[in-house]
Amino acid sequence: MDDIRVYRAEGAAVWHGTDLYGFTVTEWDLPATYPPFAALLFVPVALVPLTVAKGAFVAGNVALLAWLITLSLRAARPDGASGSSGTASGAASGTVAGAVSVAAPLPAVVCLTAAALWLEPVFQTVAFGQINLLLACLALWDMGRPDGARAKGFALGLAAGVKLTPALFAVHLLLTGRLRAACWAAAGFAASAAVGACALPGASVEFWTRRMFETARVGKAWIVDNQSLQGLAARLLHETEPGGLWLAPTLVLAVGGMWLARRVTVRPGTGAGGEPPEPGRPPGSSRSGAAGERGELWGIVVTALVALLVSPISWSHHWVWCVPLLAALATTRSGTTNPVGRGGPAGRGGPAGPGGPAGRGVPWPRVALGCVAVVFTARTLWLVPKEGDLDLRLDWWQQPLASPYPLLALALLGVAAGYVSAEHRPAALTPRVPPARIDGDGHAKDDRTAPPAADGRKGGRRPECEEARGGRCAKHDAGHSADRDPAPGARGARARDVPDHDVGGDGGRS
Repeated sequence: MDDIRVYRAEGAAVWHGTDLYGFTVTEWDLPATYPPFAALLFVPVALVPLTVAKGAFVAGNVALLAWLITLSLRAARPDGASGSSGTASGAASGTVAGAVSVAAPLPAVVCLTAAALWLEPVFQTVAFGQINLLLACLALWDMGRPDGARAKGFALGLAAGVKLTPALFAVHLLLTGRLRAACWAAAGFAASAAVGACALPGASVEFWTRRMFETARVGKAWIVDNQSLQGLAARLLHETEPGGLWLAPTLVLAVGGMWLARRVTVRPGTGAGGEPPEPGRPPGSSRSGAAGERGELWGIVVTALVALLVSPISWSHHWVWCVPLLAALATTRSGTTNPVGRGGPAGRGGPAGPGGPAGRGVPWPRVALGCVAVVFTARTLWLVPKEGDLDLRLDWWQQPLASPYPLLALALLGVAAGYVSAEHRPAALTPRVPPARIDGDGHAKDDRTAPPAADGRKGGRRPECEEARGGRCAKHDAGHSADRDPAPGARGARARDVPDHDVGGDGGRS
């Protein structure tokens, strides 16, 4: 658990007043890489024995994993994180936006926690004594609160003050119209920086002006441990410094990814669940103000994937956001054809949304769930040669094994972008199908215009009972059968037996 040793050294540097960024510990010569505010939080770790600190980190990370699972399932619930109903129809049916109504009883959470420990990012976080689960819980808890909650975004800003990557969630809040929450996130980040500057002014100046830009201090970007877009590019190009060949795609991905996160969260002109927003409520918020609809969870997951990809260094244990990703996939109905759309009918010319008609093809959510689970448990990145600089000399067939997480994230973002684009095709591309009429017995009737009969009467083709076509309508089977092939002299009798159906276009009653 080498990272605990780094945290203890940072806390000891603050406690004893020594240089915070002038030491290295462990055989790997690991330095301090977090802002001064984080070092202040590590002081208690330095004041307890190492064995006690290790035990506390293991127990704490397991508890945080259980909390992260609970938060993920709660964010996927149709009634939102706050437990309030999103829409009237959702409250009545118990399902909204294609998500399965998920409860999180304690035995289920315990079993899911035990299973999630096998995920490589989670296992590495526990083994190294990292704080990734804590930051993910803070971000997901704050993002999942109702938009009207007091100081929503402040905890997110504090998380960004410990490690800078969560700051991208504040951008997501801003792009989805939640200006107040974005301001609270900025206030939380500013407060963390101010506390660090007051307690450690010299270290704060050193970090914010110099150390923050020294990514080489964190580690080598080209090793397989780095599962960011930069690490993928370095290994593909066999270059230790991919330079502009990595920076340009990263900028495009950052802009496109945040656009995608907004689109999967907010339908233009509607709320997050597809309903018209209430007057005075920003787009993207539900009528109840809860952020628990599935579009919100997918927006959070997409933002997390983008942050992990564009960060210069994303160690494999940073990808603990695979837990909310798996929850989002697991709580999506198998019949859903659109993984990231909102509830309601299908978009114009596009596939059906989660609340629309069920797909009849491959149950993509279950297939995607299985693929994601396999990728995050297979540990293929540790199977390729990595001694010395062998990370830079991998064959083409070894590249997918060395970079499973960024390749999976890029594939998921591409699929999500395709579905979102399909939802907004022009209406002219959508064939119009007339609605079915319902007769007095509650059966759907063919509403198409019938061709003239051979004898010149109008409507020679009688509208048929839909259920009788499949042979399931016991009440009308006799009438329909006789009408198709009536016996001589029996036409009038059959018509009198079944008065609710027309025999001819003019009524045909004898």
